[in-house]
Amino acid sequence: MLRRELSLSCLALLLALSAACAPTLSKPRGKLHLDALAAAESHQHHGRYREAADSYLRAADGAERRVDRDEALYRRSRALARSGDYREAIAVCDQLAASDTIARRTLRARLDAARYRLLVGEEERAERELHALVVGYPETAAARGAARMLIQRHVDAVDDKIAALRYLGELEREVSESSLGEVLMSARAELLIGLGRRREAMEVLSRQVARYPYPSGLRWEEALYRLADLALDEGEPQGAIDYLKKLVSAHESSIIIGSYTRPKFPRAALRIARIYRDELRDPEAAIDAYEALRSEFPRSLVIDDALAEEAELRLLAGERARGCDLLRELVESFEVGAARRRAQTRIAQDCR
Repeated sequence: MLRRELSLSCLALLLALSAACAPTLSKPRGKLHLDALAAAESHQHHGRYREAADSYLRAADGAERRVDRDEALYRRSRALARSGDYREAIAVCDQLAASDTIARRTLRARLDAARYRLLVGEEERAERELHALVVGYPETAAARGAARMLIQRHVDAVDDKIAALRYLGELEREVSESSLGEVLMSARAELLIGLGRRREAMEVLSRQVARYPYPSGLRWEEALYRLADLALDEGEPQGAIDYLKKLVSAHESSIIIGSYTRPKFPRAALRIARIYRDELRDPEAAIDAYEALRSEFPRSLVIDDALAEEAELRLLAGERARGCDLLRELVESFEVGAARRRAQTRIAQDCR
C-alpha cells in the first residue's frame, strides 16, 4: 500500500514538472519546403547539380524556420560548387556567413567561401578569412578545417620551409590557449623533422605532450609515439622506451577500464618489448614486457604477435615447455594470421 502511494506521488510530481516545463514546439516545415527539398535531392542524386541548386533555392523560400532556410541555402551552395559555379556558391556562402547570430551553418559557410575563393584566385581574401576562423573560433570544426588548409598552403605547397616554420609559430601563439594549438604544434614538429632539426622537433613534441595531456589531447599518443621514433633515430633506445611507457601508463591508470584505450596503447606496449629484444639485447626484459602487454591488453589485435615473439624468446632461452605452451595457446586462440602460421612451424620444429 505504501509503495503504491509513493508511486502515485512520484507520478503526480512528474506530471507537475512536465506541466511547468512544457516543451517549445517548432513550427512545421511546410509542404512547399519539403516538396522542393525532395526535388533537389532527386536532382542531386542524378548529378543534375544546377537543377538541384534551383530546387534548394525554392526550398529556402518555402521554409518556415530559419534553420531550414539556412540548411537549404547551404546545400544550394554545395550544389553550385559541384556544378562549377564557384562565384555564385561564394555569394550564397557570404549570405549565410553575414548573419550576426552564429547558426548551425554560419562558420561552415565561411570555411567553404574561403575554399571556393582559393579556386577562383581570390587568395588574399581567402587567407584572411581562414585566419579569422582559426583565431576567432579555435574550438570549432570549421577552425580545424581552416587550420588544415592554412598548413597545406604554408607548408606543403611552398618551397620556403623556414618561412612556413615561422608562420606556424606565429599562428600557434595566437591560439595557444585553445586545443587548436596542438594541431599547429604537431605540424611544426613534422616540419622541423623534414628540415633535419630533430632535437628541436623533440622539444616541440615534448611541450605538446605537456600542454595537451591525455585524455583531452587528441594527438597526445601520436606525439609520444613520434618522440619514440626520434629517440631511436638518435640512438637512444632507453629514451624511446621511456616515451612509450608513459603512453602505456595512461591506460594502466584509467579509472574506467577500457574507456580510454586508444589504438596506439597496445602497439606501444609491443614496441617496448621489441626494443628490449632488438635494440638493447635484453631478452629477460623483453619477456617481461610481452607478459605485461598480454596482461594489460588481453583483447588487443597484437596479442598473437606478442605470443609468438615471447614464445620464440623462451625457446631461445631454453624454456621449451613454456615456449611451446605459448605457441599452442596462439594456435588455439587464433584461426588465421602470420603469427599463427609461424607458431605452427615452430611447434613442428621444437614442440614434438
